[in-house]
Amino acid sequence: MGNIVLLDDLTINQIAAGEVIERPANVVKELVENSIDSGASNITIEIKNGGKTYIKVIDNGKGISKEDIPNAIERHATSKIKNIEDLENTYTMGFRGEALASIVAISKLTIISRTIEQDLGLKIVAESGNIINAEEIGCKVGTTMIVENLFFNTPVRYKFLKQDATEFKFIKDFVQKTALANLNISFKLINDGKQVFSSNGNGNIKDIVYLLYGKETSENLIEVDYKEDDVRVTGIIGNTIMARENRKDQIIFLNKRNIRNQILTNSADQAFKGGTGIGKYGFFILNLEMPANNYDVNVHPTKMEVRFKDEGKIYRIFYHAIKSSILSKDFLGNNENEIKKQDYVENEYKFLTNHFNKYENNQNTIKRINPKVESINKSAKQEELINRDEVRKVDYVYKGILFRTYIIIEVGDEIYLIDQHAAHERLLYEKIKANYKNNLTTNSQMMLVPELYDLTHKEIEFVKNNIEMFKNIGFDIEIFGENSVKINGIPDIDYKVDSKNIFLDTLDEMLTNERSSSKDIEERFIATVACKAAVKANMDLTKAEVDNLIQNLLILKNPYTCPHGRPTTIKFSKEEIGKKLQ
Repeated sequence: MGNIVLLDDLTINQIAAGEVIERPANVVKELVENSIDSGASNITIEIKNGGKTYIKVIDNGKGISKEDIPNAIERHATSKIKNIEDLENTYTMGFRGEALASIVAISKLTIISRTIEQDLGLKIVAESGNIINAEEIGCKVGTTMIVENLFFNTPVRYKFLKQDATEFKFIKDFVQKTALANLNISFKLINDGKQVFSSNGNGNIKDIVYLLYGKETSENLIEVDYKEDDVRVTGIIGNTIMARENRKDQIIFLNKRNIRNQILTNSADQAFKGGTGIGKYGFFILNLEMPANNYDVNVHPTKMEVRFKDEGKIYRIFYHAIKSSILSKDFLGNNENEIKKQDYVENEYKFLTNHFNKYENNQNTIKRINPKVESINKSAKQEELINRDEVRKVDYVYKGILFRTYIIIEVGDEIYLIDQHAAHERLLYEKIKANYKNNLTTNSQMMLVPELYDLTHKEIEFVKNNIEMFKNIGFDIEIFGENSVKINGIPDIDYKVDSKNIFLDTLDEMLTNERSSSKDIEERFIATVACKAAVKANMDLTKAEVDNLIQNLLILKNPYTCPHGRPTTIKFSKEEIGKKLQ
């Protein structure tokens, strides 16, 4: 007798359930997604004992016809696709036809449903894959699904479930994320008889963010709406105040389906770089809309993993969506958005992702033959990379400097504090980076007397490995002996501090925070030079210097933070100050 046998249907369904249904939250996910696909505008989820003993999902969707309900619990039974070609044009949450069959194989399932064309609905009760009762019943249009005693016939799987509170946490997290993606659907979540979450379905994402994260978060959001070709990115991101210590508040949807994708996560990290601070992550809730034939969610039964047909294109679009929104904020009360900011964003993208056009670099090398031509191109390139097409217009009144650190200006009914170090650091950073991008050879200022430094073995190795980077940023540097370097010049920028030790301070900072990625090293190096050269706290500035600093900030396309993520300005309204004094 042979050893290979055909498995019975119940065993097959229980195996499938192991892939689709790992815990109660997976049941809720499958049932709620079916409700969304049915066109429901109101969905209520009721949970008991963390979903282990009772899950109920009620919707007001189009319902299931009497003839289809028995077939709905069969494996690979679905109304959403007819053949394999349909997968490329499917936008529904579900399409495999495995979910209900997997659920009924490991629980008791009750389905009550009616369509608008029918006078009566149908109620069926099924257990272990078999229908044990079916009867007509009076009910509203829509569907009610009740799942009881989950994993009752698979005790090994049941014992791996967590405590009720933990299992409910997974359910709550799913429902809240689903509400963030489906803004026109009202969700209600009830746990052990107590309502714990409710959204009104009014289409406003900020209302749900207020419910989930509180007032401060909802007041520090930037809206995102970016479209390129057949891809659109919408949602919200947090400003610099919203930087987080972890990624739990980075939520991505693809056509309203919550997904995980490292390509998009990496793109967001690059877009937020310089605006969140070192070791912190940007806050965002974003939905990508695109044709179904541009991606594949049929990678894993949970449909959380996704593959894109053109990963490079999606990476760049996601970056542009976030970066463009960051640059659309007002500054010192001026809310004139930059119309032509995409050139700046694209240059930033190319620099940070190491895709800077080689042909452009070769052209720059050729142009250096003629110093006059170089001078003209230097001005034009920096203008393109750094400055706005139109300078922001701000009528401000200078009030003084607080604690020898924060410049105070009055704009209308608002008071702004400008961090003199963060602001100057941003200016220097943009200038150094523009020089670096354009491979300029005239970006050094020669020292009256060259300086010689003896370095440790670790220091000299770092310098040798990155000497071209030192030179491109503006250090006129040469190896002098086995463990020494000679500095003939330093970056040509406006110094308010003693420039003597700028090289050693920068080298020390770089070695303290070494990175493996060459692009990370370049970005950090430029930011470090700017930081060490910038005016510090407790340094006195004249009114003329303050005015010059502010005017230069108004020219910048990105004046919002220092390169390490600290805000350059904060504001207080007259109304806020009045409330504090009441």
